[in-house]
Amino acid sequence: MKTTEQHSNVVIRYIFLTIGAISFALGTAGIVLPLLPTVPFYMLTLFCLARGSKRFHKMFLESSLYQKTVGAYERDKALTLRTKLSIFLSVSTIMAIGAYFSQDMPIALGVMAFVWLGHVIALVFIVKTKNKELSLIILNIAL
Repeated sequence: MKTTEQHSNVVIRYIFLTIGAISFALGTAGIVLPLLPTVPFYMLTLFCLARGSKRFHKMFLESSLYQKTVGAYERDKALTLRTKLSIFLSVSTIMAIGAYFSQDMPIALGVMAFVWLGHVIALVFIVKTKNKELSLIILNIAL
């Protein structure tokens, strides 16, 4: 099955549409609530809608919510420094809260540290930054 081909089973399509609607609601709530990540939920929405309904999939791809979040990264293959900092702060906040409540669980703390470090490495070394001159100026000021 191609990645944008809707599923042939009607029941499975409705399951995909239901999961897509839930992930869309969570992703949209994540725009306002810093603890919910928007982009992963929107990517799940895109995946589910592609398999559930061609019409809903097309509508979501053309929506301003998608274009402002995932579409901007897809188009430019880079994030602004502000977006990267927002992601970093959200992830760090969530991890700090999780670490606070997991103080007596060293394995959980290790997993959270590993995940946090993975985010830092991805944001610094893998995901490109738009407007690199501004990034370098801010890094020089910080150092």
